[in-house]
Amino acid sequence: MSSARGQRIEANCKIIWGADCEYDLDNETDDYVHYMAHVKKDFGVSFGPPLAMTGLCGSSEAALAELDRMLELWAKQVKRGTPMTKDERLEIFGGPKGKHKKILSKFIDEFEKRERAKRA
Repeated sequence: MSSARGQRIEANCKIIWGADCEYDLDNETDDYVHYMAHVKKDFGVSFGPPLAMTGLCGSSEAALAELDRMLELWAKQVKRGTPMTKDERLEIFGGPKGKHKKILSKFIDEFEKRERAKRA
């Protein structure tokens, strides 16, 4: 990843998932209208599964900017060494400008409710 953004994404990947390998950044579209970016471990002869993926964005540039934003926030949380709070999850994974925060919040609440019920 030669661009400044690519280098920043790579550095954040190493903070989040470890510096033991390289990371592959990919930007995809099926229709040239909606784009998404994702990152995978690059093992040299093969790639791992996606580690992080954006939602659909309106351009290739927007997808890369969203992935950069997500990983920057996530890396800051990892550096702190504390468990990720619900607010942090919503900020990181809630989409560009937080447009998916509401539905993600409902999902997290339901998931936590079911987990509590399993333990009871």
